Amino acid sequence: MAVAAETFTSDYRFVDSIPEVATERELVRNSAEALLEARRHQHYAEHRPLPIDALSTAHEVLRTYRQFGAGSEEHHERSAALRLDCQRLVAEWYRKKKPEYFPPVRHVFDDEKEEFFSHGLSIRQMTENALVPLSNDPEEEARRVNERVEDATPQILRKLGKIALGEEAIVTFSECTDKAITDYGRDMYEGRSHAGYNGYVPEIEKIMIRMIRPDSASNDRFEEQVGVPGTYITHEVIQDALKRRGIDAAHLNKTGLHGAQLLVRDDLMEFVKLLDDEASEQWCTPIFMGEAVRDFSDNPDLFVKDYAGFRHEALARQRSLEAEVDTVAVFVLDLAEAHTDRRAAPALVEDFVKKLLLDLAKKDHSVAEQMFDTKTADGLRQVVQLERRGEYEQAFSLMQDIEQAAPGGGYCSGGSCGLESVDHRSDAGKSLASKLKAAAGDTIVKDKERACKCGSKSVVYAYNQRKVNKLCENCGAFESKVSIVAPTKASDALAA
Repeated sequence: MAVAAETFTSDYRFVDSIPEVATERELVRNSAEALLEARRHQHYAEHRPLPIDALSTAHEVLRTYRQFGAGSEEHHERSAALRLDCQRLVAEWYRKKKPEYFPPVRHVFDDEKEEFFSHGLSIRQMTENALVPLSNDPEEEARRVNERVEDATPQILRKLGKIALGEEAIVTFSECTDKAITDYGRDMYEGRSHAGYNGYVPEIEKIMIRMIRPDSASNDRFEEQVGVPGTYITHEVIQDALKRRGIDAAHLNKTGLHGAQLLVRDDLMEFVKLLDDEASEQWCTPIFMGEAVRDFSDNPDLFVKDYAGFRHEALARQRSLEAEVDTVAVFVLDLAEAHTDRRAAPALVEDFVKKLLLDLAKKDHSVAEQMFDTKTADGLRQVVQLERRGEYEQAFSLMQDIEQAAPGGGYCSGGSCGLESVDHRSDAGKSLASKLKAAAGDTIVKDKERACKCGSKSVVYAYNQRKVNKLCENCGAFESKVSIVAPTKASDALAA
C-alpha cells in the first residue's frame, strides 16, 4: 500500500538515496545485466538485427493496417509513433551542433501489464531490445542497462510513495561517451571521415538531458528533453552545479551519473539555467543553452537568457521541418514494406535524411554548418555559384563530392550508404524524371542496395517535401506515396 509522500529538505536528491527505491532498482539492474550476459553467450549480437526505432515502428504501422484496418485506432497510433521517430531524427540532425528543446511525450501506463507505452509500443520492450552485447564498447553496454533501470524507476517511486507527484521530476544526464570523443579525435587527427559514433555528437560533446514527470492525475508520465553542447557544460561543471543544490556527484563518472538519476523540483529549463549559470562563472563569459554569448562577454548583464523564448523557437523550428519529416516517414515505411535488411536500414535512412538536409542547406547556408561542418557549407556555396553561372555539370559533380564527404547525423559514417544522386539536368536524368512523374525541384536518387520485386537493383526515387515516387528501371513498376499528414487518405497512403 502506498504511503504519503515525504517532506523533503533538499530540492535535489539521488533516487538511490531512498533505500527502498535503491533496492528495487538494483533488482532491475541485476535482471538487465543477466539478460545482457545471457545474450553474450548466445552470440546474440551476431544474429539479432540491430534495434532501429523508425524501422521497427514502420513494421508496426504495416502490421496494424493489416490486422485492424486503415481507420483503426491502432493503425493511427502507430502512424503517429512513426512520425514522432522521424521528427526526432530530422530535428536532432537539423540542430546537431546547436542546442535544441523537445516537447513532452506522454507515456501511458498499462495497469495490467505494469508497463509504460508510447503510441502503443512498450518502452520496457524497447529498453530490453537495446540490451545487445557490444564487446568493443562496455561504456555503451552500461548505458543501455542504465536506461532499462531508468524506465522502471517512475513506477518504483510511485508504488513506494517516494515521489511528490506533480512536483518532482526524474532527471537523467546522457553525456557524450569517452569512447565517442576518443574515436572522433583519432579520426580527425588521422584524416579519416566522420564515423557515426553511435548517435553521439563528439564534435561538441553534446549532452542530452531527459526529464520524466509522473502525472499527478493518472499513472502516466511525460518525458521532455533538451540537448546542449558540452563545450562549456563539462562533466566537472555539471558536478559543481549539482553541488549547489545539495548533490555530491564528485565520485561519479559520466556513465555513473547517467545511471544515477536525480529527483528535482525544477522545470527542465530551470535545470538548464543552473548549468548555464555555473558554466558562466567558471568560464568567465555568459553561457546560454550551453553556448558562449560572444557579443556580450564584456557586459554580460545586458544579455537576457530567455529560456521560455528558446522553447517557443524550438517548437517553431520543428514545425518548419514537418514536410521533411513526412517524407522521411514515407521512405522508412517503404523500407519496412520491402523487408529491408535491418542492419542495412540505418545507413539507408540516414543517407536519405542527409540528402534532404543538404537540399535545405543548399538553399539556406546559415544552417549548413550547424548540421554538417564548415567545409560542407563552403562547398554548397560553390555549388550555388556554379549553378548561377549555368555550369550545371560541374555543380552536380561538386555536389556529389560534398555528399560523400559530409559527416553523417550520428549513426552513419560520412560517404554514401546506398543512395546515389542523379543529375536531373542530364539527358538520362530528364528521362528518369519523366518516368518518375517528378515535379520541378524534386531530387532524384538511385538505390544501389535494394532490389525490386523483379530481382533487379534498379530502383530510383524522386522525392520532394510531400511525396516519394519510386520506379524500377528494369520492370517499370511505379509507386507514389504521399505524406502521412497529407489531406488525402493518409492511412491508405502509409499502408499502400
